[in-house]
Amino acid sequence: MPARIFGILICLFIIAGLVQGASESKPGIITGDAVNFRAGPGLDGRVISVLRKGLPVSIVTESGQWYYVQLADGTTGWICRKYVEVKPATPEASGEVFAAVPAAELIAYAKSLFGIKYVYGGQSLQGFDCSGFTRHVFAKFGINLPRRADRQMEAGMAVGSREDLLPGDLVFFKTGVSAKVNHVGIYVGDGLFIHAATRSGVRVDPLNSGYYKNYYVAGRRLIKPNDGETGETPEEDGLQ
Repeated sequence: MPARIFGILICLFIIAGLVQGASESKPGIITGDAVNFRAGPGLDGRVISVLRKGLPVSIVTESGQWYYVQLADGTTGWICRKYVEVKPATPEASGEVFAAVPAAELIAYAKSLFGIKYVYGGQSLQGFDCSGFTRHVFAKFGINLPRRADRQMEAGMAVGSREDLLPGDLVFFKTGVSAKVNHVGIYVGDGLFIHAATRSGVRVDPLNSGYYKNYYVAGRRLIKPNDGETGETPEEDGLQ
């Protein structure tokens, strides 16, 4: 019986450490190809899945040569630390403009997710809702957005009007009869934005015509524009 009690106390101690670490998690990026995501720290840990290079993770805590991490969909597990690059932490919903993020790369990554299905509450490659999609895309570049669309509208800097939008800006909507912001996407240039639509998943739609024209509320900028950058994109670069 004493041994059993001792074992329980050890388990509680470990869980307490993980909970404390969760509040101090650090962003990271997978740097290896086909990295094993394990249920325990060590090569004998069961492989939960295999992670691709470039996937963003949240580092909760560490044990020796292993990181305990959380994926965007909430799944937790262990990764050998040599395959994870720790990224500088960024504040959530701060009003800061992140100068180091290239808008063209962010948009290219967003477009690479074209066609992924809509899943309510989803924020992984298995499916997105609107704010889960924008959160996932920006997390890829080390920017931590709040979970809900209305909270994401507190991030970055206000854009004066839709004519002032630049590629990479967040665009917000009040659709239907909603009294608050309930939809968000990413402006890609040429009057288009990419988003996770309820019926068709990740797609590109016009901002200035069609369904979303009258529901647009505002834009927010999290990326400092390059000199001479405009709201237009090259003709060959677009999913239309």
